[in-house]
Order: sequence, then structure tokens, then C-alpha cells
Amino acid sequence: MQNAHPLDRFDALFAEYRPFGDSDYLHQQLQLRYQRRLAKISALLPLAGDLSRALDQAPRDIRHRVVGDPVVRHTIEQTLRHVVNSAQDGLSLAECEDVFRATLHHLKEGRRGGPLESGAGTARHLGAQPFHGWIWSEDHGDDVFGRLFRKIVHDHFRGEPLCSPSAPDLARLAKGAQLLGALLPLCSRSVLGHTHVVVVVPHVGAWTQKGSCSEFGIGGTIFINQGMLRNPWWVADRLLHESLHQKLYDFRQTHSLLARDLAPESSFSKASAATVYAIWNAGGGARSNYWDTFRAVAAFHVYVHLAVLCAQSERHKAELVRRFGAPDASFPTMTSRREALERAHYLGRKIKESCWHELGPAGRLLVDWLTAILNAIDPAPPPAESTYIGLLLHRYVMEAIMVAGNERSPELTTPLPKLINEEAETVRRVLSAADGGGADVNRLDDAMARRPDEGDEAAFLRFRSLVAKILRKLSPDGYRLRGASSAHSGALETMIQTMVENSSEQLYRANRGDGSAQKDVLVDAS
Repeated sequence: MQNAHPLDRFDALFAEYRPFGDSDYLHQQLQLRYQRRLAKISALLPLAGDLSRALDQAPRDIRHRVVGDPVVRHTIEQTLRHVVNSAQDGLSLAECEDVFRATLHHLKEGRRGGPLESGAGTARHLGAQPFHGWIWSEDHGDDVFGRLFRKIVHDHFRGEPLCSPSAPDLARLAKGAQLLGALLPLCSRSVLGHTHVVVVVPHVGAWTQKGSCSEFGIGGTIFINQGMLRNPWWVADRLLHESLHQKLYDFRQTHSLLARDLAPESSFSKASAATVYAIWNAGGGARSNYWDTFRAVAAFHVYVHLAVLCAQSERHKAELVRRFGAPDASFPTMTSRREALERAHYLGRKIKESCWHELGPAGRLLVDWLTAILNAIDPAPPPAESTYIGLLLHRYVMEAIMVAGNERSPELTTPLPKLINEEAETVRRVLSAADGGGADVNRLDDAMARRPDEGDEAAFLRFRSLVAKILRKLSPDGYRLRGASSAHSGALETMIQTMVENSSEQLYRANRGDGSAQKDVLVDAS
């Protein structure tokens, strides 16, 4: 690919570089890993040894789907806990034996796909290629695989419901997969091969706070919000995002991503001590925006890839609009290139500052590899000691969007006038100290004078959107204010950061209402 466009070379690198990109290599390593686990389990359950031998004799594509099956993987891991820890929770040994027996039967019959998929009847897929995973439906029968899959999801997501995708849902997922393939043909083939099951979840309960998600404990499975399947560009973004998590999960299963992964298998459950503060997310009292080392690396892995996806979408936008519509034609929209780059730079730096000692040899090599790609992608990386103004302002506006979408409640609306006044005063001080801020001060004053209702959530959103627009003008690169080399500019950045942090805390306290528990509305789970 000597004469290829640089972005196409990155697409190939993400798909072919060993060990981080080459999915054929990762699938092979994962199969060996699980067969070694089956061999260890066979001392307790001889049927596990039979399954390992049957996998050896199976065609590669069937072996790939069986090892990637979320119920098979979960059962192997649960049985291993019985062997290593004499665990009494989770699946019983009898249930594990049922799964192994049914999986052996599946292999002997030569069925295509994984055992969970076989119980779905005529399963629908993301696309027609062998690497495209299948899409879960609640029509799935209550065989051992369907029953245990529902139990696994129930346990991880506290009983939140699943649903059957409609015909339009299936079409939108397929269209998003087609778009992803058009933008990153090699990378998409690689990452989608790690997603065996796509689950569409209803836009109800706790699912309303998640556009999409994955769990390390449910390997090979991604979850996408049914209520947000409107924009194929967003769908492509999320398919890549969550499938990259699956690829990294498979990498962690087979390589020394974390230092603690070098210890016995039972140490996987130990919590990380180091954290990275995701300043663009509102965490509230749950501190969900303080990420452990693995989550920080997983997000860094995603945002470096998303930066290339976004650059490709800008490059090919004109030719793809006719087939897929404009990227911003409907909400939600895909991640912007600037946003992906800012988050990637922030995470890369924070991982090296805070989490380096928790990474294993493979984890450090992975972070260095991603950092090298990031530096090659971005011609304008953040300066040293960046405040990351753009990330703070993303959180600032997102909180207002979530407040505006919340049902009116006295507990929540009471502090809004106070917050608007306090924030306006801080912004005036920043503008008065910044060069050429007079016109923006007038705009701010005009907006304050025109507010029809100080307690109106929509007015709160309009105010914050204006403030963000004004402050972004002062920070064209998204990292520091203009003239950030001076101590004076650093003090102004601190004022902005303090304003955002204090406002977040006040919104969280007000949103708790009676102080007993946090409501979900202020948790940005995207």
C-alpha cells in the first residue's frame, strides 16, 4: 500500500498489525486459551476434555463461533472458578455440564454458527459476510443456551429488559454496518469479527442512559439502544466502538494487558487502584467518571480508532451522502474528529501519568502503539499542561441537555437561576480579562436580559450553549485559552474548570432530591 492514502494505511494497520490488530491471530490465540482452560477443567468435568478434542477437529469457522459464543465462554470461565476457587456462586456444575454436553452435540451435528445462535431459528445478521454477527431476538427459545444467556444479561444489567428488533431496526443496523465497511473496509472486517451477538435493547429504564455498551463478563456481545437507531453514521460509530471493546477483551484474555493478568486467573475480579478522571462525563456521587486502568485503556483504544473513522467520514462524505444521508441529518450524530482526538490525547497522557505501573508488558506496548498512531494522525497535538477546555465544555453542555430532558421537579429547578447567575459572573470575569471579550460580554448580558423564566430548563440549556460557544472562541484548539503560556491565562482556565466542577456538584445535589439516591438523569453514560 505504498501509494495508498495515509488514512487507508491506518485502516490496514488496525486490521493487520500483530499482535494488536491482526484478528486472525487473536482468534487463534483465544481458541488456544479456552482449550487450555477446558483441559484444566477436565480434571473436574471429563466432558470438558471431550469438548476440547471436538473443537480441535472442527472447521476453523465453526470453532471460531463456538469459542466466541457468550454462553460457552461464560460457562468455561464459571467452571474454571469452581476448579481454581471452589466457587459456589454463579452457574452450578450441573448447569456447566449441560452446556458442555449441548455444545458437543452442536459440534457433532456440524451446525453453523455458535450454539446460542442455533437456538434462534432463522437468525438475522448484520450483513452477509462471514464476519458479521447475528442479532438477538426475544423469540429465542428457552433451551439451555437461551435461558442462560438471559440469566447472564439479567445479572449484569440488574434485570433490565431485552426486546426483539423490528424490521426497521434490522435495516438500520445493516445500513450502519455497510457504512462502517465503506469507511474502514479492513478495520471493520477485523473488529466486527469479534462481535458474535448484537442485542437491541429498549429505550426504557436504565437503558435510556446508554446509547450502547459492552461488558467484559459477556464476551462477544454488544448492546445498542433501540430508541437511538436513527442515524446510520451514529450506528456505524457505535458498531465500531463496541466491537473494538470486544476485540480488546479478546486481547486481554490472551495477553498481559494488565500486570494483574499475569497472576492466576482468579485475580481478574480484583479492582484497580489507579483511576483516570474522564472530565467530559458527569459522574455524580457514583463517581462513574473515575475509570479504572482497564476502562481507561479501552476508551483510549476506541478513540484513536474513532479519530480515523471521523477523518475518513470527512474525506468520503460527499460520495456517501446519497446512500446514507448527511452525518448530521438526525440525532444522535457520530463522534466528531476533534472530540475523538481530544479524548484520545487526554486518555493517553493520563494513562501514562497514573496507570503505567498497573499495565503488563503487552498493555504498555499497546498504549505506545496507539500513541504513535495518534501522533501521526493529529498535526496539532495538545500543548504541555493542557487544561482540555473542549472536554470540559462538552460536559458543561451535556449536563444542560440532560437537565432539559428531565421532567420538571422542584428539587431540580430550584438551583437553576442561582447557577445561571454564578456562571454568568464567572464568564464575565474571564471575558473581561481576555483580549477582545467586550462583544461577547454584551452578548451574554443580552441573553441574561431576555430570559423569560429563570427556572426554565430550556432557558438553562440556551444559556449554557451560548457560554460554550463564547468560550470555545477563546480556545480554538480545544486545549488551552489563547495565550495559555502566561500565568494569567492559566488562572482563567482554572476559573472555567472550577465553574464546571462546582456546577456539576450542585446539579448532582439538587438532583438527589431528598438526598437518598442519585437519579439517572445526570449520568452521561455515552
